[in-house]
Amino acid sequence: MDLHKKKLLRRLYILTGGGLVCGLIVAANLFSLQIIHGDEYSERANQLYTYTSPIAASRGDILDRNGETLVTNTTVYKLQITYAFWEREGQNARILRLVDMIEEDEGAEVNDTLPVSTGGNGSFAYTKDEDSSDFTSLQAFCESEGWGTELSAEEVMEHLRERYEIDSDYSPADARKIAGIRYQMEQEQFSMYNAFDLATDISMDLVTKISEQHEEYAGVEVETSAERKIETEYAANILGYIGPIFAEDWEEYQEQGYSMNAQVGKTGAEQAFEEYLHGTDGQRTIQTDSRGNVVSEEETKAAQSGDNVVLTLDIGLQQVAEESLARRCQSISTARGGAAVVIDVKNGEILALANYPTYNLETFNQDYEELASDKLTPLLNRSIAGVYAPGSTFKPCTAVAGLETGAIDADTRIYDEGVYTYFEGYHPRCWIYTSTGRGHGWEDVTSALEDSCNYFFFETGRLVGGEKLEEYAKSFGLGEYTGLELSGERKGTVAGPTERAEAQENNSSLRDWSGGDVIQAAIGQGDNAFTPLQLANYCAAIATNGTQYEAHLLRSVRAYDYSGTVYSKEATVLNQIDAAESTWDLVQEGMAKVTGEDGTAASVFQNYSIKVAGKSGTAQITGTDVDNGIFISYAPYDDPQIAVCVVIEGGDSGNNVAPVVRDIYDAYFYSNDAEDDVADDTGNYDVIA
Repeated sequence: MDLHKKKLLRRLYILTGGGLVCGLIVAANLFSLQIIHGDEYSERANQLYTYTSPIAASRGDILDRNGETLVTNTTVYKLQITYAFWEREGQNARILRLVDMIEEDEGAEVNDTLPVSTGGNGSFAYTKDEDSSDFTSLQAFCESEGWGTELSAEEVMEHLRERYEIDSDYSPADARKIAGIRYQMEQEQFSMYNAFDLATDISMDLVTKISEQHEEYAGVEVETSAERKIETEYAANILGYIGPIFAEDWEEYQEQGYSMNAQVGKTGAEQAFEEYLHGTDGQRTIQTDSRGNVVSEEETKAAQSGDNVVLTLDIGLQQVAEESLARRCQSISTARGGAAVVIDVKNGEILALANYPTYNLETFNQDYEELASDKLTPLLNRSIAGVYAPGSTFKPCTAVAGLETGAIDADTRIYDEGVYTYFEGYHPRCWIYTSTGRGHGWEDVTSALEDSCNYFFFETGRLVGGEKLEEYAKSFGLGEYTGLELSGERKGTVAGPTERAEAQENNSSLRDWSGGDVIQAAIGQGDNAFTPLQLANYCAAIATNGTQYEAHLLRSVRAYDYSGTVYSKEATVLNQIDAAESTWDLVQEGMAKVTGEDGTAASVFQNYSIKVAGKSGTAQITGTDVDNGIFISYAPYDDPQIAVCVVIEGGDSGNNVAPVVRDIYDAYFYSNDAEDDVADDTGNYDVIA
């Protein structure tokens, strides 16, 4: 045998031996898989995986004190993507087709909060300001991805296109649509545990289209859901709205048992009473095999609707307050907005919180950009967040302080010379001096309230002193929170040496408190700045001889099925102003004279069938020649039931806004004849400061 043949045989033996070894290894593995571990692997292959996803509970209703439904639910169709059925491959193209169909569906709303839009030239721009929740959520997302927080809209879209592998062939507009949905899916943690609501309020036409193309859109299901239905065009600032949970708030809501895609109260009563309105979510159980195929789906826990919240609000009175306020503001050329508050003096229940301008809750989302940019700030809840110098409406507080400290008494008479000359180099004037060149002459405390005599209260304030005046103002709840459940209430500021010293810690440019500050504070000027709600509750305390209640909007909570009462709100005393009965008598008498034959509000109330106690106020707006008009009052004088405060920015004088107060009293005391008794709002009233 030659050498060549020997080499060939050796190679053959090696290949044959190697093949035998490989065969033995394969056989051994097969034996292990099928014989030794066969049952184990078979069990794994047949194993089912169980996941649960929430079923959203319907929110409870919101009603007014008379049982009229203000907010309820309506059943709508929505498109929901279920993670177990949704194919990730090719999802960008499917998302784009779905969004295009939804946008063609009138009334449908795509779930997309990415605050970026495309321009006509294909550029990108932000659509929300930096303080908006959508913008801050995007900033947090960008930061978490390591992209930074100083990105332009163009740069954000570049990152999103890369992250979601959006092909460069897509136009900027189409890329924006895809990125918006993919971003929203991440924001809401779309997963086996969280379905994603793609669109709400879709039409039957779209329902049919999706059903007919079900195989093409696997995982996209048509579901019914309860959406909020607003039953009134009034009280927008009070009722508020709902929205998705933002990523930065998720941890807090998760601890309370919420699902990531839950809708929660964002403002107003929807937010304040979330714990009652939300309800308890149900649960759906999904089983899949090891390949991810869905084997079964079952509702394992039924959802329970939220409880129903009954507000103290009287929607009929709210309507009158809003409409009268709007008419009056529109009739005054310098007016730019206002608020009206009505409160029950015996328990602090708020009957109306009106604002002008306001907005329509039903179209809030569509109108948001226009509302946010409106110079008249309709989104500002002026009744609880607008702060105004009270002007002469503060004088009853100064009177109480003067009487209780002994600075004045019932017999004290001060001669109003027109110009107050106590301080060297600082000589403020009584308002009447400007128009007549003279003062009021001799005034006691009741006539000084009737005439709104600045001179009398300059002197009274000086005698009381800044510290005591500040103390009494705070005892009336001025510059303090009222107890209101709604978020956004502002505290305001009381003029006084203590408040000034605290303010100086943050602003060293503020000058020290002086005697001139005291007399300005005594007539409601200076640092004094209060909300209309505070002023109404202050007036209520005068009406009740010093008992002031927490202002509140919640009256009771009814069970989800209205079968019983879950909670009833009890009146809570906020402050008790200790003063002699004679003090209250004098101050109340002076306020009654304001609406009497010779009072500053005589032209509005002198022939009114119900005796009203009130006080007008005029406060200059810093840096302008325009004055705010304020009026506080309570009625009936001999048996107080409600207190009212109306403020009109640029209203010119307190008496100029008093017709709104009268309209409110007409509606409250003569509701059946309110339309006939409404005061003339054409501006034909004699205005007295």
